[in-house]
Amino acid sequence: MACPPPRIAVLLAQLLSLLWGGAALADLPRIGAEDDWYPYTAWRNERIEGMSADIVRAAFAASESPVELAPYPYSRCMELTRSGSLAACFNTTPDSSIRAEFLLPQEMLFSDDILLWGRNNADMVDDLDAIRGKRVAVTIGYTYGEYFDGYADIRRIPVRRDINGFLMLQRDRVGYVIAFRGTTEALLRDNPELVGEFKALARVHRPRLYLSFSRHHPQAAALLQDFDTGMRQIRQDGTYQRILANWQLTDGQSPLQGSTLQERHNNKTESP
Repeated sequence: MACPPPRIAVLLAQLLSLLWGGAALADLPRIGAEDDWYPYTAWRNERIEGMSADIVRAAFAASESPVELAPYPYSRCMELTRSGSLAACFNTTPDSSIRAEFLLPQEMLFSDDILLWGRNNADMVDDLDAIRGKRVAVTIGYTYGEYFDGYADIRRIPVRRDINGFLMLQRDRVGYVIAFRGTTEALLRDNPELVGEFKALARVHRPRLYLSFSRHHPQAAALLQDFDTGMRQIRQDGTYQRILANWQLTDGQSPLQGSTLQERHNNKTESP
């Protein structure tokens, strides 16, 4: 066979390089990142940003496992992971249903307080019985701990985003909002007109947040192992602590201390 002219040979080499690069990219396992939960994970500035996104990237980099993060609304992200279209999704607060339908790693991403919020003139809440029959805004697809999620005597008003719940609370369309401390702090910084309108009435739960892996994606089980390996490495070398420090939220932290409503409820039910 005759050798191709030099220019044709160069073009062929470039084409093969592009095809190989595209194939490699196509083989990258895709992990869903919820697109509207700042400062933990959100689609901002044309990229996925946030503390847990930084943790996930660092963990997989430490275990030399290339992955692609893709933004989705949380409920869609979890459904695609459940079906096996995505290898994993974050951020998840596991309950019995999540544990049955997904694979969970040993290493968590982080932990944060779930707080019950009301207007500034609202009374503090010591038990969910105190708000029986009241309207509480909840974000679609989120879980808030088995005590709250299993409590039947409140009226849950589903909203697409936390901000929608707080706007409804401001207009007295709901009596309460349940939301994470860190995301509420970021929300108030982004919407200064809402500062001073609300206060935390109860510390409902302090869950651990996880990267949940699919039971049906062919690479998920191996990726879970890589993630745990990477998480242990970044905790050991200080990378994890540096990420937490970089995203540390100090403004307006809840003064609520002591046991959560869920812990008090569990203590009651476990007492003889």
